[in-house]
Amino acid sequence: MHDLSLTLERLVREHEVPSGALCVMVDGEVVVDACTGLARTDPPRLARPGQPYDLASVTKSLVGASVAARLLMDGRISLSRPAADWLAGIDPRITVAQLLTHSSGLPAWRRLYEVVERPWGTDEARAQVIHTAITTPVEVEPGSRHRYSDLGFIALLAVLEAAGGRRIDSLFADILRCTNITELGWGWPCAAATENCPVRGYVIEGTVHDLNTAAMGGRSTHAGLFGTARAVARLGDAWRAAVADPTSSPLPGEAMARLWSLRGCGSHRGGWDSVTRGGYTSTGQYFPDDAVGHLGYTGTSLWVVPSRKTSIALLTNRVHPHDCSKGIRALRPALHDAVAQYLGWDTAAA
Repeated sequence: MHDLSLTLERLVREHEVPSGALCVMVDGEVVVDACTGLARTDPPRLARPGQPYDLASVTKSLVGASVAARLLMDGRISLSRPAADWLAGIDPRITVAQLLTHSSGLPAWRRLYEVVERPWGTDEARAQVIHTAITTPVEVEPGSRHRYSDLGFIALLAVLEAAGGRRIDSLFADILRCTNITELGWGWPCAAATENCPVRGYVIEGTVHDLNTAAMGGRSTHAGLFGTARAVARLGDAWRAAVADPTSSPLPGEAMARLWSLRGCGSHRGGWDSVTRGGYTSTGQYFPDDAVGHLGYTGTSLWVVPSRKTSIALLTNRVHPHDCSKGIRALRPALHDAVAQYLGWDTAAA
C-alpha cells in the first residue's frame, strides 16, 4: 500500500473521522488515489474506491468560480459592475468582485430555509431563498470588511444565472463538457453519509447536507455539488493547466487567472481561498504562497498549487453522524504536510 494511503488511513482513524479520500495530481498525472473508512457507520458501509462525497463549499470554487470565469471571458459579467445591474433588490453598492471575495458586507449565514412556505426544491422555494438572500441588509459598507458569506454566494448565483440566461447546473455542465469529467454532479445515491440532521430528522445520504441548498433543490454556487476525489483533483488540475497555458485549453484560463489574482479585504480571491500564515492553517507548513483552494463544511478541500503543478483533493464525511470539527481541524494540516513531504516540498524553497 502507498505511504500516503497508510497515512490517510492512520489520520482518519486517529482523528475519528468516519472516512476519507485523497487524490493528488502532479503535472496532469494521478500520483495518489486512496480511500479509507466508513461511508456510513450504521449500518456500516465501507468507503470504496471512487467514493463520492458531498463537496459542500468546495462548490464555490468548482462551480461558482468556474462559471464566473466563463461568463467573464464571454463579456457577460464584469467584476467592477454592481450586482444590481442584474438583481433587483440587492444593495446597489455591492459589486460582483465583492461577492467573489467575500467583502460585500452581507452577513455570513442565515436560516434562509425557514422562510420557505412551499415544499423544498420547488421553483417557488428556490426563488424565496434567493430573494431573501439578496434583499438582506448589509452589516457594513461593501468593500470595507472581509466576512465569509454564503449569502454573498447565493447573490452571486443569481447574478450568474441572470447573466448566463440559464440555471447554474446547466451553466456548469458546459464546464464539464470541456473537461470530460463525469464524476461530478448534484446529489448522488451512494454518496458518503453526512449528518443525522436535526431539522430533517434522519441521516442525510445522497442529498445535500446544507439546509439552504436543500431548500433550493440542491443546486447552488455556495454548496450542492457531489463528486469523487479524483474528479475534484482533475478539475482543479484542468484549471491549473488552463491558467498556465490558456491557448491549449478549452477552459477560459485567462479569466480564471484574473479571478485567482482578485483579492478583497481578506484571504479570499475570486471564488477561491489562499494560504494563510500564522496561527492555524489547514494547508500545514509547506504550501507555497501561490496555492489557491477552498474548504467545505462536510470536511472536504481542494488545493491547486501552480508553481508545483499540483492539485490535491481531500474529501471526508466528518459531520457523520454528528457535526464535530475537532478531528478535521487536526487531520487537514497533518495530511497536507504528509503530501508536501512526499512530494519533496519540505526541502524545496517555497
